[in-house]
Amino acid sequence: MNRKLTSLILLLVLSVTDAYLLAHPNLIGKIGILVYKHSYIQNFPRALVTVALVVAVSLLICEGSYRFLSRRISLGIYGTLTAVALVWFMYVYITFSSFSYRITGKAFIYGAHLLPVILMGLYTRYFLKRILIKEDKNTAVALGESAEKSRI
Repeated sequence: MNRKLTSLILLLVLSVTDAYLLAHPNLIGKIGILVYKHSYIQNFPRALVTVALVVAVSLLICEGSYRFLSRRISLGIYGTLTAVALVWFMYVYITFSSFSYRITGKAFIYGAHLLPVILMGLYTRYFLKRILIKEDKNTAVALGESAEKSRI
């Protein structure tokens, strides 16, 4: 099986799992979702659309950066996105360690932690892929390089 297809299947399975976990809090978590108006995770289809949109946009950003930007720029983008995902994960960890969120149910808590982990893995994978694969000078299409070539 192709590596890209395997990676997409893994992202799909993790996204469905995350949506399922987010859509199934305990009774106190359901009350919290209603009170704080988190309508985007009220039920499984809405949670699935939310998670799928976040993962799809992230995948498009990564793939577009990999194909159309220079190595240095794309490494900067991947590094920044990985750092943002790490900060988001730490925020979720600290937030869900408080008492009011701790009683929302383990499934909901695991679902809240899983989305930043999925994104961190996606960004890190593209970061390492970009580091390990050498760039061909003739096929590089970058915004900065095209401007330099036009001046020469």
